[in-house]
Amino acid sequence: MSNIQILVVDDEPDILQLLKISLARMGLTVFTAATIGAAKSELDKTTFHFCLTDMKLPDGNGLELVEYVNRKYPNTPIAVITAYGTINHAVEALKKGAFDFITKPISIQVLRNLVANAIKASSSPQQIDIQATTRLPGYSNYIHEMNATIKKLAKSQSAVTIHGPVCTSKKTIAKCIHNLSHRRSNKFYHFDCIEDHQEITELFGDNSQNGLLAEANGSTLFLENIGGMSLVVQNKLLHILNSKKIDLENGEQLDLDIRFISSCCDDLEQKIKLGGFKQPLYDRLCVIKIVTEPLIQHKEDIPGLCKVILKEYSEQWQQLPCKIDSAALNTLCLYDYPGNMLELKNILERAANLCDNNIIRESDLGFDDEQQPALLSQRHNKNLEEYIEEIEVQEITNALKLTNNNKTAAAKVLGISFRALRYRIKKLGID
Repeated sequence: MSNIQILVVDDEPDILQLLKISLARMGLTVFTAATIGAAKSELDKTTFHFCLTDMKLPDGNGLELVEYVNRKYPNTPIAVITAYGTINHAVEALKKGAFDFITKPISIQVLRNLVANAIKASSSPQQIDIQATTRLPGYSNYIHEMNATIKKLAKSQSAVTIHGPVCTSKKTIAKCIHNLSHRRSNKFYHFDCIEDHQEITELFGDNSQNGLLAEANGSTLFLENIGGMSLVVQNKLLHILNSKKIDLENGEQLDLDIRFISSCCDDLEQKIKLGGFKQPLYDRLCVIKIVTEPLIQHKEDIPGLCKVILKEYSEQWQQLPCKIDSAALNTLCLYDYPGNMLELKNILERAANLCDNNIIRESDLGFDDEQQPALLSQRHNKNLEEYIEEIEVQEITNALKLTNNNKTAAAKVLGISFRALRYRIKKLGID
């Protein structure tokens, strides 16, 4: 690593010396500066692979340096050092484009992991796999802003929690962040957090096998529906996040190096207040919070989404993609989609199977002149949660009928895990 050059910015001589010695032992060439002005001078005359700056400096705030580096040297990751209890400053730095943050007192092992990841990010090839999902389709302001956020978050490695209604592309957003990050060469890992006695072994492993955390080390782990975690799992995960160590089956420990992205529905804050979810764990998983919108709030994206969905089906079925005539498209754009993206996908899948000559017409959508207004008025007489539950019951029941009550096959039809289906069947009281 002798050709790797790092800039460390701090006005405390003792800390600066400690950082310099620790990083030099990694074989890095370390430059130092005590002020923002001196740091800018070094940046302008030397190419750095990474920059680490304290937040509080004699001539200004570290945020100024974060903005400067991102504007003038976007390929140089920059991380910030924050004092204990000032996490809000770190979050602000991440929003402005910081790669990550580290808190005082500084752990040398955490520092080494941070620097190693930053160097990997700066030296990663910029080419992105064109087959990988890297952005949400659509042209609305919401989609434009979400794609810009995805791009920013891909440059950092801080924990992200995606809040929003069910079926609003939270997993797709997580995949986009992963596919644009320096971890993209590794597999994207997914775990559905529902209460189940099997989840402890699956996630953490035991004396006979390593768990998903060990397997996902070095990559991204998407924790879906974190509100469904049992308190036992919450406590164990919080311990690992605090210790930054993963227990292996052979009794050894692995340094934690996972980008956590999680998702939850809008009721998680209420669950925290009632004691069903631990606030310290939420604080660890939600360094950065982003919020998704229901499809009804960005209906101008529906034509583009339809094209993408039908293209995906055509690739799965190995046939030409279906087209939608203008009347059918108009009907699709008028509907309010209480089930969000899942409902749109199901409507299009049915229509693509029923249509003639690969042209989806209004009659293929499953709506008639009386049914659609009835559906809309029915929706308006109920709250969103009740109506979504009705949609879930209907879709799960249909999938079970289609597969002769084979839950494994039904889960595949619905595009969810077997455990998730079993949980929803129990929760919704489906016989």
